[in-house]
Amino acid sequence: MTRLVFGSGRFADVVANNRNDIIVGPYDMPTKLVDVRKDVLLCLPQEVGTWGNYPTHQESWLALPFVVTCHSSHTDEAGLDVRRSAWDAIPVAQWPALIAKAAEFAEEFRSRLTDAGLTPRKAFKSATRALQDCLLYAVERKFPAQQDVFLQDSVIAPLVAEANRGRAGELDLAAGLVLADTIDALVAKIAGEFGGLDACRKALGELMTDSRVGRVILLPEGISLDRGAELVVGDIVIGVPDTHDMDIVSVVNGQEAPVLIQLKDELSGQRLDIMAVASTLGANEQLSGGHPAFQSVAEMLLANGTARTPEGSALVARLAGEVDPVALAQKYRTVAKEFYSDASDRKSWAARRAGNLPQVKKAIPLYRIACDLLPRAAYMERAGKFTGGLDIAILAESAGLGKVYAAIRQIMDRQDATQDELEHIASAIETVLS
Repeated sequence: MTRLVFGSGRFADVVANNRNDIIVGPYDMPTKLVDVRKDVLLCLPQEVGTWGNYPTHQESWLALPFVVTCHSSHTDEAGLDVRRSAWDAIPVAQWPALIAKAAEFAEEFRSRLTDAGLTPRKAFKSATRALQDCLLYAVERKFPAQQDVFLQDSVIAPLVAEANRGRAGELDLAAGLVLADTIDALVAKIAGEFGGLDACRKALGELMTDSRVGRVILLPEGISLDRGAELVVGDIVIGVPDTHDMDIVSVVNGQEAPVLIQLKDELSGQRLDIMAVASTLGANEQLSGGHPAFQSVAEMLLANGTARTPEGSALVARLAGEVDPVALAQKYRTVAKEFYSDASDRKSWAARRAGNLPQVKKAIPLYRIACDLLPRAAYMERAGKFTGGLDIAILAESAGLGKVYAAIRQIMDRQDATQDELEHIASAIETVLS
């Protein structure tokens, strides 16, 4: 993995409130991790083409290729290569969008100067954002290989220094107003190169329509940014993620027994159920932190998982030689029968069939049997291979449950069913079970 520093920390001598880092690795989408101290670690996929705008609760006006190129610094050649690749992917609209945002920050700066309740650090922050984050790069639009050198050689370096002096409390109101006038003039001059400020605002609007998504995860106390970065890799994806939740297995350095950790994407509301495991995960190790399971973590990922990283593939390959698929099939078939007929289990069809429950609740055990357990059991019995990564609809069809699978999927989609529908589905399942 490649690591970069971004934000104000990219400069050696500029005021920075927090630590902000970037790590480029085997991630499925841009994911911003925020710890309890408000430090940030931005986890980015290796494919630059998957990067959209910077993930944030607010309106996002920075394309991630720009952030990696212009708001970051590297410490090794790998980091420099990442930044050069990102430079080539910066959207054309980003440059005029910077001018539009600089104009907004300049207006905000002028307003803050007259607010007696703000400290200089707060008041002059808008000036540094206009100059240091926007205009510094929009003036020349050249690749900033070394950020300190780039700043030192810039024609607006004195203005950036002045804004940072203001943040340090070294400027009075009069000096601040002079700086505000200078920023306004600079914005007007560069905006002219893009057809005027209205054209820049239009480009900003276009940039903000990027549909490539990202996540924002607020880490709880006790989970560091580095550990969080390992947790969200998702070396193996369990089942098919939906808008509500995503189940993943992540290989975590120093992990002992497998444990379930739940995190939440603040942007979409999707919950990440993360099984943190060691690379040495054993065939019989059980998950702690979740509901008691009838199968080990290894059995779960072999029957339901799709590896998406080399580490995930290596784990699956090793465990496939330690678990018997036919024995696992028998376990799945046994559990399917219990879900159907064991009235002592409140989650079974037998317990819910005549209960005073919403119809969709009654359908859940039938869904679990026909859309998961039985199709997988039938395939593993027949083929002697695991079902991880295989299409469950195709498995259901080959198990003689194709019509049942489709009917239950329709019920789950519309979130309702008649009792006759459920009875008909249950009868078809019973035929396959017996």
